[in-house]
Amino acid sequence: MTAPAGRAAPPLDVETMRACADRILVQDGEALSPEMLETLTLQLHGHLMLIVPEIETAAPTTSEDSVAPACALFCVGEARLRLSARPGLDLSTRSRTAHARRLARSVRTLCDHYENEDHQCPNAPERAAYLRMLLHCPECRDCRIVDDDGEAVGNCVTSDRLYEEYRQARRGRLPRE
Repeated sequence: MTAPAGRAAPPLDVETMRACADRILVQDGEALSPEMLETLTLQLHGHLMLIVPEIETAAPTTSEDSVAPACALFCVGEARLRLSARPGLDLSTRSRTAHARRLARSVRTLCDHYENEDHQCPNAPERAAYLRMLLHCPECRDCRIVDDDGEAVGNCVTSDRLYEEYRQARRGRLPRE
């Protein structure tokens, strides 16, 4: 969305976006009429079309820590995949509801990124831990050591610590500091 020259684009209505997402996620989506489900799905689609470019342009310049912007861009990529997806072939209410819920989860996650200036991902600590691991290992000489057969033999204390943080985050436990 572009604003006229000399004027900033108005801020996104995150409250409305969240309310739309919550109607699908909180309510039993199958209890909605097919028309209402279609309307909410189209609204969620529209919300994603508005918020995705906002996050894409803001995330890379948010901080020197590359994990938060990488996480925001990961969520944008996931939202783009969901935007291009369609409900299952059977087009049943169940399939349409599942599709709408996936869109709603992306809307809520991107709203979190939009409201949080440093684009931390509050709903997915395991994603941030995984991204820290992904950002470290390819750049670390110790992680990339292989033997003559191509088997990894590197012994990196940092990689081990990052992997343990990721495992704990997946289990819902916060790492000790």
